Amino acid sequence: MDSYKYIIVGSGAAGVSSAFILDGKETCLVDVGEEPSANFSFSSLSDALKSGQVSKILGKKWEFLSNLRNPLSTHPKLRAEDLRHIASGNDFKVYGSGQDHLVQGRGSFAAGGMGNVWGAQLLRYTEDDFSEIGGWPISYSELAPFYSELESHIGISGEIDDMASFLGPSQGLLPPVPMVPSAYYLLTKYLNKRNKNGVSGLKLGRPRLAVLTQPYRGRPSYEFGETEFFSPNKGGVYSPRCTLKELLLRDQITYLGGHKLISFHENSECVLIEVEDIKHGLRKTLKSRHLLLGLGTIQTTRQILLNYRAYEHSLPFIDHPPTLLPIFLPALFGSSLPEKSFPIQLIGTMKGQLAKAMISFYYPAGMLWSDMLFDIPLPIDSAGLILRGVIGGMLVAQIWEASKMSQKNHLSVNSNGMVRIEYSDRSKYSNLGPFMKYLRKIGGFSLEMLASTPPPTWGFHHAATLPMSKKPGPFETHLDGRLWNSRRIRVIDGSVFPSLPAKNPSLTIMANSSRIANLVKSCDY
Repeated sequence: MDSYKYIIVGSGAAGVSSAFILDGKETCLVDVGEEPSANFSFSSLSDALKSGQVSKILGKKWEFLSNLRNPLSTHPKLRAEDLRHIASGNDFKVYGSGQDHLVQGRGSFAAGGMGNVWGAQLLRYTEDDFSEIGGWPISYSELAPFYSELESHIGISGEIDDMASFLGPSQGLLPPVPMVPSAYYLLTKYLNKRNKNGVSGLKLGRPRLAVLTQPYRGRPSYEFGETEFFSPNKGGVYSPRCTLKELLLRDQITYLGGHKLISFHENSECVLIEVEDIKHGLRKTLKSRHLLLGLGTIQTTRQILLNYRAYEHSLPFIDHPPTLLPIFLPALFGSSLPEKSFPIQLIGTMKGQLAKAMISFYYPAGMLWSDMLFDIPLPIDSAGLILRGVIGGMLVAQIWEASKMSQKNHLSVNSNGMVRIEYSDRSKYSNLGPFMKYLRKIGGFSLEMLASTPPPTWGFHHAATLPMSKKPGPFETHLDGRLWNSRRIRVIDGSVFPSLPAKNPSLTIMANSSRIANLVKSCDY
């Protein structure tokens, strides 16, 4: 029987962050670790479109256009052939009010997990975030050193501007990503109006992104070829897979790829972990002093409920459903389109609100027009003509608000292992009116009727199934990640977050996982 001091399950944001702290041959990372089965060979989307190789873009059976039949069938970030392996894990089903079936989703077995398709916004939570949302049993100061260490490891681009107080401190920022004309126009108008107190209720600035605008720590700068929806792991954009590769290259951990977790059993001396070799269907038992579970909120919770045979037991579940609002800049209608850009261009927030929202401004780079036609309330042929003229003067605001537990939103697992999520308590952004008022002052226009809310789980921000507490009850966790009834089994992903502030949680998941790993490292048993 193979024996280790630490076993980490999952190579996503949480798993690699713990491995980064616990590096050494006594640490084993168990991972299915699926890799792409195809290769998007073009360095830019423009080159791909010019090539005329339709199957390389749409798939051999034009699978990328599946949204034309069913807009909710597959997330646009997961439809390309080079990306389908990312969501190849265990199934889950999402239901809304009236038991409407909203989403049939899947977890990730990919090396690097769902971080392969994140938007690369790695942001700190601040003291203000914790105080506004309340209920967090740890403080910013406990995460701060791990934020700094991760930012230094990853390389974050951005700028110290009007959003600095919202985004929190960050040392050694790389230059921000290039701006497209529509974002430059909006930011310039904002800065002019701000100096005249014309937009006192709005803040705008540059995003902080795990995108290298210059070479960093041996990694190349990003090419900005607008391939984000077609290929993962292009050099220059950080994903957990980068850290995994680095650990393996330096022979810093034991990596057990091609294996998935089946069950675990804790005794007074160790944890016995049963894993299965995916390729051969063979099972074996590993022994470890400590087990750290980082499969992602939905899949970690599934594993724990199955392990305790808690079938149909309902646990809280928090999603982070954003509100999407197209923004039109008539002054730029008909303008030429850039061939090199990155989707996230600006970030903002509304000042003076009871709870702050985070507003990301996207340029629809990398998206095929087929993904946008249905958002225009016109017949599809007319929508195509309109889109051709307005896309150069378009941005899309993605608005995140803080999410707390609700009795209407919960998760359970049946005896067959199927995850069922019921999520009926959600609504559009409550301050669309004031937001659009300030947009008009800087040349941006929209209509409230154009705002939409994607179905639950489509934002990939999930939490609160196993919330941390100073005095945890059943299916809660201690502050060091331990399950309520355990000495040696810890949860290190978003499951332990008791709520979600408005910001993207990825960097905080990584920082908290590092914090827990550091506590495990000093554990004397």
